[in-house]
Amino acid sequence: MSFMEPFRIKMVEPLTSLTMEERIKILEHSGWNPFQVEGRHVTFDLATDSGTGALSQDQWAAMMQADEGYFYSRSFKKLEKCVKSLTGFQFMLPAHQGRAVEHLLFPILSKPGMTVFSNYLFPTTRGIADLVGLHAVDVPCQGSPDNSFNGNIDCERLKVELEKVGPEGAMVVLAVASTTPTGQPVSMANIQDLSKICSKFDVPLIMDGCRYAENAYFIKTRDKEYKNMTCKHIALKMFSYFDHVYVSAKKDGVYNTGGFLATNSEDVYNKVSGRMFYTEGFQTYGGLTGRDMEAMTIGLLEGIDDKFLQYRVESTRMFGDILKEAGVHVIDPIGCGIYLNGAKCLPHIPTCEYPAFALHCALYVSGGIRCAQLGDILKLDESNERENPKSQHILRIQIPRRVYTLSHMLHMRDIFKGIIEKRETISGMRVVDFTSSDYSAVLEPLNGKLFDE
Repeated sequence: MSFMEPFRIKMVEPLTSLTMEERIKILEHSGWNPFQVEGRHVTFDLATDSGTGALSQDQWAAMMQADEGYFYSRSFKKLEKCVKSLTGFQFMLPAHQGRAVEHLLFPILSKPGMTVFSNYLFPTTRGIADLVGLHAVDVPCQGSPDNSFNGNIDCERLKVELEKVGPEGAMVVLAVASTTPTGQPVSMANIQDLSKICSKFDVPLIMDGCRYAENAYFIKTRDKEYKNMTCKHIALKMFSYFDHVYVSAKKDGVYNTGGFLATNSEDVYNKVSGRMFYTEGFQTYGGLTGRDMEAMTIGLLEGIDDKFLQYRVESTRMFGDILKEAGVHVIDPIGCGIYLNGAKCLPHIPTCEYPAFALHCALYVSGGIRCAQLGDILKLDESNERENPKSQHILRIQIPRRVYTLSHMLHMRDIFKGIIEKRETISGMRVVDFTSSDYSAVLEPLNGKLFDE
């Protein structure tokens, strides 16, 4: 499929340019952990696409028109009108990001001991569920027939699980699209089936709309029934099957912060508003400035545009394809992100020596690239069985929106290719200090240096 960036560049930021020797010293100082490297020392930051996109001229201009009033400001009314039009819901509450809504919504819809079922809960969502006493259970599908919608929830298994817990003991959260594993989209048919099941069992159905716009594009391009429908109308149809929707605007809203809750339940709206007052702020700003609400409104509209979504999804797929051509083990099918199997990229490093961490360090030293790891790989068992999912050590690439160009991607391809060509020289890693998570761990190369050359 042919596509191009649906914009031209008006303002630029210089890339960080350091030597390999300088990056090695920085990584040593950071405990051989790329997560601990300061942003000013990273050239290509692919750790997340959440809140890292580039703003448009219309977003910057809108900020200058902001109304910073506390009660029912002009900026709030613009956002409210936009969200209601986009989702079709009657009530809307702004918040500083999606997890803020989860923190407010989950205690209202649940009681301790209930089960929250999902295709795959994001780690922070799982943590919030745990905080309010919910038991989280993922029931993902095992893959659709043509791998088009591998983010689907397993409806048959869900029905069995709901029979066990009963209508008072559960709620369902569907991540659209599924951030993990491998950022896979959800089909409209799966959403429709899920809605019928939740209605039958009288359990609330909630959308985590983390990447609802990208999911709409996947439906448009992979389901012939929707090929002539705009992504905006596909998204509106998706929303119609849910009781409540919460969205982080840091992704498909193409803004640096923000989120919202949309619902048709006045009771839920009132209860969340009451809780929000003590944690986020009054219901007409939810922890956001007027400038944020202005830019977020524009970003939501730009993020659901068909041409933008074509660029967004197809450029991600293209980058994954050129990495595969360079010999990188990219997990197929490519969805909303690019997922690499670190154990297969560096097969000479046993999984107990953390090949994904070693690959991550090599990427930073060789080209200033920072990625992210899927899960807490340092907590996994030390099995060397390559077919064991726990031993795969996944590295994730999320491309910030409207930030990197094709020439950047080709340059990064060359960095990956150089690493793959000399992968036998890359050392495994050992953990020196692990206190809480991969993000704060201290490691070191087993051989004293990363590259044995």
